[in-house]
Amino acid sequence: MTVAKQRQPYPGQLTRRQFAAAFAAFMMPRVASAAPSIPKIAVLDWGWAESLVAIDVAPQAVAEAPLYGDRVVVPALPKGTVDLGLRSWPNMELLRSLQPDLILSQADYGVSQARLQDIAPTMALPLYTAEQQPLRRSHEALIAIGQRIGRSSAAEAFLDRSYARLAAIKAEMSAYDGRPLLIVKFTDDRVIDVYGAGSLFDDVLAKIGITNAWHEPTNNWGFATGGLDAIARYPEARLLIIEPGPPDAFLKSALWQSLPAVQRGDVATIPPTWVFGAFPSAMRFAVVLRKALGFA
Repeated sequence: MTVAKQRQPYPGQLTRRQFAAAFAAFMMPRVASAAPSIPKIAVLDWGWAESLVAIDVAPQAVAEAPLYGDRVVVPALPKGTVDLGLRSWPNMELLRSLQPDLILSQADYGVSQARLQDIAPTMALPLYTAEQQPLRRSHEALIAIGQRIGRSSAAEAFLDRSYARLAAIKAEMSAYDGRPLLIVKFTDDRVIDVYGAGSLFDDVLAKIGITNAWHEPTNNWGFATGGLDAIARYPEARLLIIEPGPPDAFLKSALWQSLPAVQRGDVATIPPTWVFGAFPSAMRFAVVLRKALGFA
């Protein structure tokens, strides 16, 4: 019985199996190398929410998301950000249903880290503490968040730009008249919060070379609460009001008009700026303050 010899391919010719494999590979759609995916992040603190947005990461959900736009203002949350309810007590059922990869919260505020850990891995980061160093804490937290989600370069770049901007504003402030600032926010037409040591704003003033007039005790959040007599005790200070200010009718009252800063016309206002924010709020404060002091 004669067996036919199997024909060998000439040099460079593909076998049937090689040709089939090559053809299949050609017909398969090419898939680009996948970039590291950003996890789904639920955020219970506005300081960490603004920090994410500042490094171009869209949070999946944020507590009190609609109010964020009025209080924090910028950087704005992306459209479609889910509202998780109260920052101090979010909707836990909704939070669980979203199946986030990571939860960001502020340490020692609101729901405990232990409860949140039952839903997803949680970073509970300190910001306003007895150490009264919120700007430093903001810096450390941004680095930690960037490392956790693979955005270290973006976090470091944001901080580098921010410090350069603060240095530039400090150089401009060499032309400032040196008058100390009394930073206040009205809770109603007679009661104010005054921001001193431990506040984000006090840290920014130190960075740009302006003296904070308030040297009285403050709480862990960096403010003290009082009446208009608190302003009257600092007659040499320039008054800086965080909007919204008191009603127009109150501004015409004899009580208000008797204040030394008002009599000198030494009152400036800044638009809403989040008083318990992180690094992006610090930068917003520096920029709006610069404009309020006439350096725009």
